[in-house]
Amino acid sequence: MTRLISFVGTSNSGKTTLLTKIIPKLREEGLKVAVVKHHAHGDFEIDREGKDSWKLYSSGADVIVSSPVKMAFIRRAENDSLDWIFERYLDGDYDLVLTEGFSRAGKDRIVVVNRPEEIGRFTHGRILAVVCDADVDGYPVFKKDDVGGIVRFILEFVRNEGRCIQT
Repeated sequence: MTRLISFVGTSNSGKTTLLTKIIPKLREEGLKVAVVKHHAHGDFEIDREGKDSWKLYSSGADVIVSSPVKMAFIRRAENDSLDWIFERYLDGDYDLVLTEGFSRAGKDRIVVVNRPEEIGRFTHGRILAVVCDADVDGYPVFKKDDVGGIVRFILEFVRNEGRCIQT
């Protein structure tokens, strides 16, 4: 069964940096990992005006761009619900889906913050752990450079079918 953990936190708290460090370690442990990045501020572009894929999408088609090593699906969004994305595209194909963002989706989460008082903004969902270089009470806490500890915590979460463990 695919597990899902959201990485939520304040801007410039280090979410992307942390994810880019833990994903290779999770893959080394044999997990098939996907990431859903939430872009809450309107439209974004992954191709450029004038390219064939842009022309095809602009003509009204949804487009898959494929090569031997990767693919992209450019589709008109019916909504940006994490549940819809997860159920339609990810569940069953991956061991672990990590999100960056989706703080309002209410999913199990690891909160990444610079200061403990920022945690209160991210309590809509079960907080599994907090990543902060300051002391925090009430949660398992990891320093931002404790990549190994965070990876072990996530592996235990996945292996224990979504049950939290004590650190």
